[in-house]
Amino acid sequence: MSTKLNESQKMACNLLATGMKTSEILNQLKIRPETLSRWKQNQEFITCLKKTQEKILESIIETQKHILILSQDIIIQTLKNETLDDLKKAMIALRYISLIRGKHNVEDKYTKKLSDLSFNNTFGFE
Repeated sequence: MSTKLNESQKMACNLLATGMKTSEILNQLKIRPETLSRWKQNQEFITCLKKTQEKILESIIETQKHILILSQDIIIQTLKNETLDDLKKAMIALRYISLIRGKHNVEDKYTKKLSDLSFNNTFGFE
């Protein structure tokens, strides 16, 4: 058996990694359940699936980092706003501090989520 994945296998790998239901993948790729089951036992397919999932999680992390930076910039601009009274600025600052207190940063959270992920259970491997 070839160690290279064909286009259908690569597509199945991407669709599984994005969380699409198995039945939808079977319909979209026009393959039988036995075929997908056999692919899931292929080490190269498993590796492709893990790498694809990691890329998706990395993309989520980068998006959340970007949102966090934009949010912090808006808070800083608001706190520097001369027309806003000090009481409102204090309320904003306190609310922000209470939200981030004791929280893990975004990257730590997703790194932990990735390491805790039960790959076999998530994708139906036995």
